Amino acid sequence: MKKSVILSLAACSAMMAADQLETVTVEDVAERLSRSGAVKNVIVKTEVISEKEIEQKQAATLSEAIENEPGIQAATGCSMCGMKRIRINGLKGEHTTVLVDDVPMNSTVSSYYGMDAMTTAGVASIEVARGSGASLIAPGAIGGVINVKSKKAERNGLFFDAAAGNDEYRLLSIVGTGVSDDGKTRATVSAQYNKQGQWDEDDNGVNESPELENQSVFVRFSRDLGDYDNLDLKLTRQRSDVFGGPVTDEHYAAEQDGGEVHFVGGDVRNRYDGAELATLEAITTEREEAIARWTHQIDEESNVIFTASGALQTQDSLYEGDDYANEDIVYYGDIRYNNMITDTHFLTVGADTKDERMDATSRALFEDRNITQDDFKMASYGLYVQDIWSPTENLEVSMALRADKITVNWTDQKAEGNEIDQTLLVPRLHVRWDHNDAWTSRFSAGQGYRAPLTFFESEHGILDNGFGVDIHEVERSNSAGYALSYDDARWTATASATWTQIEHLAYINTEDYEDQRPTLTNLEKTLNTYAYDIVAGYQITPELSLGGSVEHYEFDRAYKEAQFLAQIEDRIRLLVDYENRGWTANLTATWIGSRDLSEYGYEGWNIYNEGTGEVQDKKETDAPAYYTVDVKVSKDLDEQFTLYAGVKNLFDYTQTGDGISPLFYDAEGSYDVGYIYGPLRGRQIYAGIRAQF
Repeated sequence: MKKSVILSLAACSAMMAADQLETVTVEDVAERLSRSGAVKNVIVKTEVISEKEIEQKQAATLSEAIENEPGIQAATGCSMCGMKRIRINGLKGEHTTVLVDDVPMNSTVSSYYGMDAMTTAGVASIEVARGSGASLIAPGAIGGVINVKSKKAERNGLFFDAAAGNDEYRLLSIVGTGVSDDGKTRATVSAQYNKQGQWDEDDNGVNESPELENQSVFVRFSRDLGDYDNLDLKLTRQRSDVFGGPVTDEHYAAEQDGGEVHFVGGDVRNRYDGAELATLEAITTEREEAIARWTHQIDEESNVIFTASGALQTQDSLYEGDDYANEDIVYYGDIRYNNMITDTHFLTVGADTKDERMDATSRALFEDRNITQDDFKMASYGLYVQDIWSPTENLEVSMALRADKITVNWTDQKAEGNEIDQTLLVPRLHVRWDHNDAWTSRFSAGQGYRAPLTFFESEHGILDNGFGVDIHEVERSNSAGYALSYDDARWTATASATWTQIEHLAYINTEDYEDQRPTLTNLEKTLNTYAYDIVAGYQITPELSLGGSVEHYEFDRAYKEAQFLAQIEDRIRLLVDYENRGWTANLTATWIGSRDLSEYGYEGWNIYNEGTGEVQDKKETDAPAYYTVDVKVSKDLDEQFTLYAGVKNLFDYTQTGDGISPLFYDAEGSYDVGYIYGPLRGRQIYAGIRAQF
């Protein structure tokens, strides 16, 4: 290992008009440090979803880009609002931490609608590290970390993509990059619009999947300030509109009243003839982000990096006639010092802080019904140290320790003990051992913690009769994993196993509180989850490659019962890629194994008899195995233009097509919308054109 470490100073440039674009490719000190750091980062088992793979998936959002990747489940939690939960290694959605350019921008609040609001235009890659302790700055990543890396300008260029398809499918994205003549200034500008319409498989007038419309834009600017300093800035604005429930072109205002839910014959599978607002869930989410990073090179062996960020997210929504809005503000700061102290030790010492505040308003809930609000304040302060030790060329060991002080206050929940004030130590260990040129072992062990913050973590929406918060402990986790990888000229394969143990899991308890009021509280049991997978790829010819993965997950019964969505337990994936003479074809087939839904607390009926007040026709709890197939073909017309066409869910499989609607009645006859185990959207056909200059 070189003693001299060239430290990162990024550079980007201002945009130029398309007709003035000139190819200027530069490599500055940022790239060289980036590669030097990457050598260390591969200690942690990290799967990378490249820009090309995102393109092959025709992924417009983060949830589409990572869906069905090894260890990941993008689970829909509500057929009306479309809420997505991104799970890693079978852990809950709130156990996934999303970073943007290595900064923990997203919060628990943004995790339930933000995953479909994050667009992919201008995304260079998505990195996934699984297991507690996977990230030095994100101890709350009990399941793992998703790091969204934005495109860094390397030349003057312009990229354009436009597509359309059935079910109101639309996609338009533009990305421009520019580099100044001296290579010291760089800029990336990105904008995207995408839309998909409502999906009503059983044609009963109530959708199984809502309309989603996104708009986003970001600007990333980087400037070298002399030979030893660099400033990197990024500004992002996103808007997401979800309209679910009645299949109609008319949108409604929050001032309108709800009404009664009613289906012909009281059967959720029949035509809906109740009040339209009674099934409506409409959510508008707007988000603004800012990231600033200053890197200063002290000498050839050391540097210091300052990072500051802020995010403001607002939600304005209508849940079945009830208005609900919130404002979530997150501030983050980090300072770290890096030093190659010897030929074999690379030391990092740092401190960070995170402050989050969420305030909600609702006329229907908080004023008319006097329901307790879900406002909260959270603050954390952390110190961390990491040493990467490389005793030989074939062995690297990363040891890290964090000390965190965390406080949480639910400002409107008056019950005693609702505040958290704790200091925690969080260690982690990662080892990479290259047995030879082909075989590599990676071992990881770490701890994590997470403060439960909001009722939305375990529900898909605010509840009519209110809720309580009775959290006394942070969630704590222990995790260990091993991965064995093989890589030669034609084969790549990795087999891995991960164990995660969770203490004080947050869940909704409806049994042990007065009037069975739903209450977010800690589970007293210690829970265990296990994840096993094999991922492999084979280059048959220079033009044709095969890939695939096999996954199996095991969960304690108590962990299953604390979920409100069924987990994937078995999954097999097959990928076929072909490239030749300007033609590219991709096929992805995914098989999901059967599950016993009753183990996850699924219980529901299809019919509510208004005359007797009883529920009838119990819903099926044996979820069958199923498979989906996606296909995409593209043809390069010349060096600039490419035509493409594809089909998602080629064979049009949905759980509603199997006769299992996501709509149901509970034992008391209350209507709900989350009986979900499989795809809710059918065949999506699209075609488009890409251009790059």
